[in-house]
Amino acid sequence: MNSAKSYDYKKNTISRLFAIQALFQMEANGKTYSIIKKELKEKFYMHQIQDAEFLKPNYLLVQNIVEQASKNQMKIDAKINMAFNNLWNLKTIDTTLRAILRAASAEFINKKTPKKVIMSEYVSITGTFYPNGQEQRLVNGLLNKIIEDLQTL
Repeated sequence: MNSAKSYDYKKNTISRLFAIQALFQMEANGKTYSIIKKELKEKFYMHQIQDAEFLKPNYLLVQNIVEQASKNQMKIDAKINMAFNNLWNLKTIDTTLRAILRAASAEFINKKTPKKVIMSEYVSITGTFYPNGQEQRLVNGLLNKIIEDLQTL
């Protein structure tokens, strides 16, 4: 992988982490999308001012993911609950996993990122929060079902 592609990959990974954090904040603190959007912009510009070596997120990617997740949350949540096959539901998993699944689903709805990239990125990101691997397998299986279901829309 050349360095420009590697940089974009890392920048997009950081962006996805920002989006997950924003979705987490929306749920955990009851913040609205408009408040989160303002906070994201402030954080983004703070990173622009800091050390040039620090990897900066792609603000537009973060905003698109959070906006799609917010705008389509009822539809996304219904698809996630369907993927659980009545074994669990969104209320039974923790807030971080909900944010990961919502972000991945929202990014897929946006149709700008290939399915394989979304799957790989969000399963990998899940591993940063849950290193034992069980949650990674859960996210991988659920995303396969969710994305397949979202393709029919």
